[in-house]
Amino acid sequence: MSDLPEKICMLPWISIETSPIGTTRPCCLAIDEITKPDGDKYTLRDYTLEEIYSSVYMQKLRQEFLNGGQPATCKRCWDEEAAGRTSKRMNSRLRLKDHYHKVDWYNQNPNQLWFVDLKLGNICNLKCRICGSWSSSKWAKEEMDYVEGDRTKHLAYQFLKDGAWPRESPKFWDNLRQLLPNIKYFEFTGGEPFLIEQHFDLLRYAVEHGYSENIEIHYNTNGTVMPKDIELWTKFKHVEIAFSIDNVDKRFELERYGADWFEVQSNISKFNSMKSSKLSTQLCTTINIQNVYYLPEICDWIDTQSFDHIYFNMLHDPWHMNIGRMTTEAQKLVVDRLNSHRFNPKHKIEIMRIVKFIENGQGSDGQEFLFRSRLADEYRQQSFLITHQEIARAMGYES
Repeated sequence: MSDLPEKICMLPWISIETSPIGTTRPCCLAIDEITKPDGDKYTLRDYTLEEIYSSVYMQKLRQEFLNGGQPATCKRCWDEEAAGRTSKRMNSRLRLKDHYHKVDWYNQNPNQLWFVDLKLGNICNLKCRICGSWSSSKWAKEEMDYVEGDRTKHLAYQFLKDGAWPRESPKFWDNLRQLLPNIKYFEFTGGEPFLIEQHFDLLRYAVEHGYSENIEIHYNTNGTVMPKDIELWTKFKHVEIAFSIDNVDKRFELERYGADWFEVQSNISKFNSMKSSKLSTQLCTTINIQNVYYLPEICDWIDTQSFDHIYFNMLHDPWHMNIGRMTTEAQKLVVDRLNSHRFNPKHKIEIMRIVKFIENGQGSDGQEFLFRSRLADEYRQQSFLITHQEIARAMGYES
């Protein structure tokens, strides 16, 4: 193993991500979708996961890593590492440490698809401001309402159609069932995974055929849904529920439109009360322009909770929400506050890495952020300026 390049990533050897619209990527942070030699994207309506995993694209990506390269599609990890953060590349080695030394790095035709990151369509009950039609059916319907004229010509309309792919692809589910004997790890994200009934059918199949005890599961949920089939999870090796909570109280409700702060807190308490050796909980806070100034309040709330793990996730897309794209005034406001606040020591190191990410950013005039925020405010009858006054004004948002 000592001869492997320092920057190698294990994910191209063991994993595929399915996107909410039925395309695929090497992982959820890869910039590019996986394409055929002619440049067309692979879709899960037409190809199996094994065919995509064995594609020329994936072979070239693996070879680029073996040659010591830093693939352009992995730029988001390189940016995070440059800020001293633990990137997905690094975190995957930690999370999947039991499998790292089993990877057959030099096999040009590997047969070790152990980890599938499943975004099973864009069904969602919320319209989070850091999201869009790509991942939320609710967002797609709103974005079509912004359009004058033929809404069927809008990209959101196409995303709404494409986001239904898991419900229209019985071959995909057959393919997943065939892969189960080798699967070590599933991630179910979204859309909102607890609203996607078919995945529970897959889990039942895994239990009935004796595969579940070797499979770990990670969920990302918005916390608004309590699933009915929780008992299924006790049959798996381990299940981790990660709650996407980016702010508190009224700011949370504005950022994750459609959610009720007190209802979500109640659901979190219910899940935490069910924790066991087989069920753990995580908080995933996605750092973006809306919430980065309010990290002191967010961390204060975190300290009242009993999550097994806390993860600060850096938002890269949509770019206008990326903290590296703040105005000069907003950058100074946030950096000054984060540097001066007395954070709990368990958060401090990560907060300082967030500061460095801001300082490494290219900045912007904030106009795209303002345009998108005002559009949502007007449609939803909300006011970002009222709930997020400090960062709103620093980004140039005036009444």
